[in-house]
Amino acid sequence: MRVPSLSWSTTPHWRNYHHTQDRLQVETAALIPGPGPSEAIPALRKTAELLGAVLGHAAQKRAPVNVLGSAWSFSDITKGPGGLAQTTLAQHIWRVDPADLGAAAVHRDRMVLAHAGTTIHDLNAFLEPSLSLATSGAHDGQTVGGMLGTGVHGSALSYGGFQNHIRGVHIVTGPGESWWIERGPVPWLAAATARTLANHVVLEADLFEATLVHLGGLGVVNAVLLEAVPGFVVDLVRVKHPLTAAAIAQLQAGDYAGFAREVWPPSRETPYYIEVILDPFHPYAGYRGDAHDALVTLFYKREPNRVVARLAALPDVPHEPTHEPLNLLGRALAAQPEQDLLLPLPQAVAWLVAQEFKPEPAPGVAPRQLTWGGANGPHVRQKILGWEIELYNAAYAIERAHLSTTLKTMLDAFHTHGGGHQVFTLRFVTKAAGLMAFTRFDDTVVINMDGLRTLNSADAARCVALALEREGIPFSQHWGKQGVITSTRVMRDFGMPSDPRSRAGRWRAARYRLLSPEMRGVVCSDALSAWGLA
Repeated sequence: MRVPSLSWSTTPHWRNYHHTQDRLQVETAALIPGPGPSEAIPALRKTAELLGAVLGHAAQKRAPVNVLGSAWSFSDITKGPGGLAQTTLAQHIWRVDPADLGAAAVHRDRMVLAHAGTTIHDLNAFLEPSLSLATSGAHDGQTVGGMLGTGVHGSALSYGGFQNHIRGVHIVTGPGESWWIERGPVPWLAAATARTLANHVVLEADLFEATLVHLGGLGVVNAVLLEAVPGFVVDLVRVKHPLTAAAIAQLQAGDYAGFAREVWPPSRETPYYIEVILDPFHPYAGYRGDAHDALVTLFYKREPNRVVARLAALPDVPHEPTHEPLNLLGRALAAQPEQDLLLPLPQAVAWLVAQEFKPEPAPGVAPRQLTWGGANGPHVRQKILGWEIELYNAAYAIERAHLSTTLKTMLDAFHTHGGGHQVFTLRFVTKAAGLMAFTRFDDTVVINMDGLRTLNSADAARCVALALEREGIPFSQHWGKQGVITSTRVMRDFGMPSDPRSRAGRWRAARYRLLSPEMRGVVCSDALSAWGLA
């Protein structure tokens, strides 16, 4: 039996992954795995016991504790004056014994239990090639629990967020207190197994929907029951192609097949995934002159062949860093440090990103095939002359039906004070599960402002949000990124927290149900208080 333990230490200087938060002399608790094999339920009971001890310790000190996965989020969602609990050292995944599954689990070979501290990289490695995730974020370093915290989405055209995979959540709410929560009414985990794991077993849609985007405010997620999809690979296509207003209108109409043919003539079908990176100074023809090339990534879903399956099964095959703006920009600057001289010019960012964007396949050549994990690899931090490149990332979810006018409004606002050091990245999803999912529209476009952390970038993002509000355009902001989320904006998007019928009210009702008054003071962050949800 693998026996986890708890390690306490004082971290002299803690920073989150993207260095948007700093803390000094912070008490840190970390789950440490022991050697040997493990069985799922006993191991999860043990980690739940340890997480409950962390909450009890914080309650004795009358101090909050913030739970960390990979500490990926740019926002203040894990910011607070108390201690930290680190979960990433306990990241185990188990195939579920069919005897432990309930009647809802029709595809029993697709069900896995995973510690919340499990990274997407490790989850992909465990699942592939026989199984796969349907979607994930732009990188594979985030943890399962962290992705549920903020509603990570990806750009799979007919899918919501990562949380749509989840069928059950095990959440710790105090010493000796934990809940197994499912949507119901039919169980996914057998009732006897669930009762062995948790002392509260609840099958209720609202409570389950609250946990799917928990915002770090419902307790400590210990584990999830996840339903994967049959294994698949994607044909990978990357093209540079200038866009027109008509191409934007195709995306607005959901004519993804037509858009794909426009930018890559060999296309004969609707892609599984589309990502579009725009130069906000020259986004499409007719907006402030001619368009610069858009950088378009297309995935076409395919059944896996034997060669790809064999390659994916090899543990030493590295997944390449994702071809998305933050990686591309970092690589461009690190490869040629003299380009740092261009950084005073916001217009230089799109040019730098384009330098590292490598189109493929060559004309007449078949596209490469990759597993989902192979196509969505790690983020790689880069340095210039020994200094880490600091990145900026804000994201706005909008209704796809209004893409053309909304994009123009955002671009106009972006230019208010000369523009930020950013590109605009468009990703396309359907409405995600979760009461507080920010991708809340039936057909959603997430427009990211990706770039360098400068005053220009922050000002441009602020101007964009204000312009959308001024024009009465509905939008929501990513909980884990650097937009300006306020209690007023939360109420506009999700309703009054005091209204039991609203999404915010139902989420806060779940918080009050799961946590005692004492534990509500422990399981809290600066962001949760500022957003009016504590």
